[in-house]
Amino acid sequence: MNFKTIINHPDLFSYLIALILSTLLIGYAPSSIALGIFLFFVLIYVIINKPKITIEPMLLLPIGLYVFFCASYFWSVDPLHTIKGLGRLVPLLIFPFAFSSIPKFTLKQYHIILSYFSISNVILGVLFIITASINFIHTKSFSVFTYHELVLFLDLNAIYVSVFFSISYFYLLSKQHKKSLEKGAIVFLGILILLLSSKMMIVAFVLCNIIFLVFYKGISYLKNYKTLIVILALTTVFTATSHQVIKRFIIESTTDFNEVLHKEKFNKIYPWTGSSIRILQLRILKDQIQEENIFWKGFGLYASRNNLKERHINFNTYYGYHKYNYHNMYAQILSELGIFGLLFLLLILILNTKKAIQSKNFLFVIFNVIFIMIFLTESLLWVHRGIFLFTILFCLLNRTKFNHLQAIGN
Repeated sequence: MNFKTIINHPDLFSYLIALILSTLLIGYAPSSIALGIFLFFVLIYVIINKPKITIEPMLLLPIGLYVFFCASYFWSVDPLHTIKGLGRLVPLLIFPFAFSSIPKFTLKQYHIILSYFSISNVILGVLFIITASINFIHTKSFSVFTYHELVLFLDLNAIYVSVFFSISYFYLLSKQHKKSLEKGAIVFLGILILLLSSKMMIVAFVLCNIIFLVFYKGISYLKNYKTLIVILALTTVFTATSHQVIKRFIIESTTDFNEVLHKEKFNKIYPWTGSSIRILQLRILKDQIQEENIFWKGFGLYASRNNLKERHINFNTYYGYHKYNYHNMYAQILSELGIFGLLFLLLILILNTKKAIQSKNFLFVIFNVIFIMIFLTESLLWVHRGIFLFTILFCLLNRTKFNHLQAIGN
């Protein structure tokens, strides 16, 4: 088999994209190497085949957003950090061009990518459970099976892992013809999502399952005994872990929103919750808009950090919070790119959701639901794993030829 035959193999790029997705949780270096391999083969493909490259309107959107990021350099209050940010967010530029240079994906190729991605997530899930079990032997604490402690093995963020696992869970759930192992993987991933105990992702998880049952399968789907077994298994796990999950929700209910919004000084041991620290970040954003004149243009890409840190110091918060971003993608964009940057992001999400509904592909719809919701609590695109996952799936879903007669996805 010669090199040209390899380059023109119809499934080559499917395997390469699956490789990138499957290495994102392992670390920065493996996924970057996988990206380099993918881009190398894309370049060779273009040189050999000289395809007519046409970038469709949806893929122009992330490119346009990146161009807007570049423009912010000219008004940035911290040009060096803006240049650093442009390097981190370059996937918004690279992937749309790369995906436009290769053929559109067939359903078969779409399934190759997401199947291998799901397999890798299941394998990682098994490793998380094994390491947590070993830790449990030493600590006798069930907490090692939940939240950040569960993914401590790779020093990961439980919220981000929940997003990855949810994509695989809903992909497998959407398949019309499931193998026994795939059914087992659905239950396993569902259990892991509950164990990871991310409040927003649990809400998104429940909402997306309801969407699946109501709009794609119908309530009659509940009459299937296998479905009832899955629901029973997930309910059992949720009940077993409910102490940890409910405890986290109860802690959130103790948040004194009025105090967080009006208190002039805090102290190093102030009892912050996930909600209260995010409310404080929004309060800071409100003050920044009023005092720093950032509503129209923002500080510039990645240029809000110093101002955020100074305000945290003035509030006398715990020093660990001084390096926090806004933990809200919408607030992050507004702060650094102004109102037009925020409107650009919202435009991308709205148009992509519209196209997802038109495609009638369940995962396409769920992709938008998950990211719209997680953007409320995480600046996901400002993180290596987040920008890669979002941009790759965005391009994949917009470059796949879905069969409109198949409403689910397989």
